[in-house]
Order: sequence, then structure tokens, then C-alpha cells
Amino acid sequence: EGQVINLTLGNGGLSGRISDAIGDLKMLQIVDLHDNDLMGSIPSKIGHLLNLTSLILSFNEITGTVPTGIAKLSNLELLHLHDNRLQGTVPRLALKGQTKSSF
Repeated sequence: EGQVINLTLGNGGLSGRISDAIGDLKMLQIVDLHDNDLMGSIPSKIGHLLNLTSLILSFNEITGTVPTGIAKLSNLELLHLHDNRLQGTVPRLALKGQTKSSF
């Protein structure tokens, strides 16, 4: 059956919140929602996406803290969270390969 592996909607004029249902897309490898008008927090269920290699949420209006579940994403190679309104610290990450991340 078909599985969503790439969710690339950067610079797409999106607004609203990232749904908790994103955690149900277990095969996702890439989430790129940069440069939109997304608000609210990063769903904690993002930590369920164990195949995720890239998480790009930069240039939005995302608030709150970075969920601790992100630390479980052992395949993560790219993490961009900059230019949001996040607070606190980023959980300790075991980024795979060469890190290309910005917070």
C-alpha cells in the first residue's frame, strides 16, 4: 500500500497548527514545512517518526518548547527550527552523519 514518505510544503502559504496526526505517518522521512505561517507547538507525536531524516520547520510562528521525543529520532540528519518563537533548550540529539542543523 502507498505510504507517505515525503511531506514537502515549504513556502506554501500554510497557516494553522501542525496536527498531532503527523505522528501517524510512520514512514515519513522528510518533513519540510519551512516559510509558512504555522503556529502553535511542535506536536509531541513527532517523536514517533522513527524514519525521519529531515525536519525543517524554520521561518514560521511556532511556539512552546522542542518536544523531548525528538531525541528518539536516531535517523535524523537535518534539523532546522530557526526563526520561530521556540523557548527552552533542544533535547540532546544523536544526529546521524554530518549534522546540518540550526536552532
